[in-house]
Amino acid sequence: MKKLLLTSLLFISLNQSCNAGLVGAEVVFKTKYQADTGGQANTTTLGVPRAIVEPGVEFPSDKSLAAIADGKPGDSVSYQHNHENYYSVIDVDMYPMIIVGVNVGNDFIQFDYTDSGKFSHAFQNTYIFEFSNDSLPVDITSATIDRSVTTLPLTDGNVKFVGNQLSINVQGLSFNSGSFIRINVDAGDPGYAIGDTGPAGGWVFYVTDGGAHGLEVAPRNLQKYTWGCSDTKTGANGVEINTGKQNTRAIIHTQCKHPGQVNDRVAAKLVSSYEHNGYNDWFLPSKDELNLIYSNLYLHDLGYFPRQFESYWSSTEWSDTSAYVTHFTYTSDKEYVPHNGVVYKDIALSIRPIRSF
Repeated sequence: MKKLLLTSLLFISLNQSCNAGLVGAEVVFKTKYQADTGGQANTTTLGVPRAIVEPGVEFPSDKSLAAIADGKPGDSVSYQHNHENYYSVIDVDMYPMIIVGVNVGNDFIQFDYTDSGKFSHAFQNTYIFEFSNDSLPVDITSATIDRSVTTLPLTDGNVKFVGNQLSINVQGLSFNSGSFIRINVDAGDPGYAIGDTGPAGGWVFYVTDGGAHGLEVAPRNLQKYTWGCSDTKTGANGVEINTGKQNTRAIIHTQCKHPGQVNDRVAAKLVSSYEHNGYNDWFLPSKDELNLIYSNLYLHDLGYFPRQFESYWSSTEWSDTSAYVTHFTYTSDKEYVPHNGVVYKDIALSIRPIRSF
């Protein structure tokens, strides 16, 4: 394995061309290293984008090694200290340099300390892989320590993936020429598609961010229920996608009661108490969310909906006495536009909870 100067911050900028692992992505290193608490922190960028190929891409490249041997910058860029030019990211007081090999493959990241020199630890030393492609953080599902080969005493807390950054914190850990790190990266395609079984076991009917987020509807209807809160304005006026949750909260917060209609007969409250597969964060869909369920699932024979005509409550209020419904009418026309109506709140209709993920 070729060697790279030991770094503390390691940024990788990736342009993903496929969803099957990291192969095909372009990688650029940006490094930072500080040898001791009073030492100079230096930053440099190593190389131009290079495509990750099997079995892995190593830094520096053969061309760069030859350049460095010839006293040229190679994969690194120079910095100046005391009017002298340097081609490393090592504190100028350190000599000889600490050398570490870095290898990025389809499903792994490795660090080899074989040529780590005479030094045994670094005061500030964190590797951070930053993925610039907007879709890539969606595709990375896990980053775990391969303990069968990793000799550095890393803990699970040292490896974190937040947003588009994967960080490996080795600050203060002792190393020697036998130290080695391998992080296994799962970069498959975890995205959900419409019609899939969702995280809670429901039916996915809406997705965003490449399938990482979206909405799923419960696998079956609940009992027929009244919308509730007759003669009461609840403020549940959200119509669009992602407003059903706030509508449901507004309805429950009203705590409406009137003669013959107790609070427990409110559809939003029934849905909020629903639990399936350990998930209890369900809510009544808004008008547009309910329409999507009709268009994306019902018309395609998905979701275990009855074929006969059914009207379903939305969480979108029309007035103090009525709320919106969607009429589920079966047809072979997959482009059929859902029909909405306004129904008195004290009429019992079908209910199907949804949740976001």
